[in-house]
Amino acid sequence: MRIGFDARALSDHFPGIGRYIHSLLLALQPELEDATLVVLYDPQSSRARADLAPLAVLPGVQTVPLTSELRGPLQRRALPRLIREYGVDVFHAPYYLGAGPGLPCPLVLSLFDVIPLACRGAMPRLLDRLAYRVAVGAALGAARRVIVPSEASRTDLARFFRGAEQRAVVIPCAAASQFAPAAPGAVQQVRERYGLPPRYILHVGTNKPHKNLETLLAAYAHYAGATAAAERAGLVLAGAHSPRHLDVPAWATAHGLGEAVQALGAVPEGDLPALCSGAACVAVPSLYEGFGLPVLEAMACDTPVLCANASSLPEVAGDAALVLEPRDAAAWADALRALLAAPELQASMRARGLAHAGRFSWAAAALSTLQVYREIADSHW
Repeated sequence: MRIGFDARALSDHFPGIGRYIHSLLLALQPELEDATLVVLYDPQSSRARADLAPLAVLPGVQTVPLTSELRGPLQRRALPRLIREYGVDVFHAPYYLGAGPGLPCPLVLSLFDVIPLACRGAMPRLLDRLAYRVAVGAALGAARRVIVPSEASRTDLARFFRGAEQRAVVIPCAAASQFAPAAPGAVQQVRERYGLPPRYILHVGTNKPHKNLETLLAAYAHYAGATAAAERAGLVLAGAHSPRHLDVPAWATAHGLGEAVQALGAVPEGDLPALCSGAACVAVPSLYEGFGLPVLEAMACDTPVLCANASSLPEVAGDAALVLEPRDAAAWADALRALLAAPELQASMRARGLAHAGRFSWAAAALSTLQVYREIADSHW
């Protein structure tokens, strides 16, 4: 069996999808047996999130350049041609814009969420949402199987694209192998590199509306106002922030918290494990997540997690996190104060989090994904 895999979304423009692609490809290779992985990549991409070169030299892997953007019209001709040329039996598109009708083999589509439809603030313009719905609908219509990361995502699929959930398979993601408790020296280096305080609350993600930073910031303001300055943890936000959304530094200055709140912007992948390991806790207040990898990544780094009781997050967090109503800033402030003042609770949450994160693995995801490939490849012939 020859498996085509579209890796063009392996870029900083698609941080979550890029992490999924890289982790899944690395986990698929050892399980290929007599199969071949034909990986399509864009050689002109200057924003590669991870290097495919180590994967390309491994047995069973063949890399093929495809100089066509995911949004570009050229792929409608280039993809079918390459699939025929390289004898691909099943093709996996991890992003909906890389999928569509007209492929000469069965299609597997990964769809992580439908955020623009479930959270309209993420895509305010009606015309944009209509275009998104048409594009996702076309990809779903062409797909023989749809891989979703959570039951919550499958439920949303049924809500917005009736019938598509019948072809959906839930395959959870996992924290990448580098997410593990970092050595004290590595934590100190990251703390010095970014000028971080001795104790800090960490959020990893963008400032898009569904990330619900407004609640986290309001909760932090309550927490800071009720905590002596010498005992107060700082708030650190790591992730690309768009000027179209909430201006965190301006908010912090307006609320007299300019020095206590640090927005680092996008940070290198290699810094994230130490950044998580050094945090007093990680906060994930999102209104919507298709899976919520920062929850498992923090747990794998031995860090307590507070997360919202919304979409997939309770499913991912299990009983290993403090789960809160997403818009109740007072409850978030109370939880921050209680957790940061209770070493015994922190230790208990760390132990539960490490054990819980260990139940998710990319090896298991790879085996389940290979089973999907084999099922539809066999049915095709």
